[in-house]
Amino acid sequence: MLKKISNILITIILFLITIIFLKSSSSFKNWFTKNVLDNNISFVKIASKYESLFGSPIPFLKLDNLPVFSEKLNYSSKEEYDGGVLLKVDNNLIPSLTKGLVIFIGDKDSKKCVIVEGNDYDISYCMLVNIGVKLYDHVDAGTYIGEVNENLILYFIKNGEYLNYEDFI
Repeated sequence: MLKKISNILITIILFLITIIFLKSSSSFKNWFTKNVLDNNISFVKIASKYESLFGSPIPFLKLDNLPVFSEKLNYSSKEEYDGGVLLKVDNNLIPSLTKGLVIFIGDKDSKKCVIVEGNDYDISYCMLVNIGVKLYDHVDAGTYIGEVNENLILYFIKNGEYLNYEDFI
């Protein structure tokens, strides 16, 4: 209990120190804006580092009792599709291919999509008919993302560039 309270206090102190420096130093504010706000931040890396140093950001939440979805992505055919890959899936339930953070849920080119930010790249899961995650959910490899009718489009993106899908599936 004492460790959880100290972790919360350390987090509050770091937050307050950052706010004080932002208010008092224009050079720190410029650096913070340039390096933190203007860049694409990997929240997965920040969350992993935070959890390794301080533990869970929500110390009273017991994640052990949550149901586990452990499907694998099974498909019968694949073909290149507009920088990504079009898969004809065998099972309509779509799992996450990697650990990450859900950073987008919505329509992309008239298709329902979920984008998960991984450690070094983003994965777009498109053509979903039901979405099983919420914005800013943390997902592990194998976590339920959603459902498709028959086809799934995947895009693997790093720094705005499409990556070769064969390296990932």
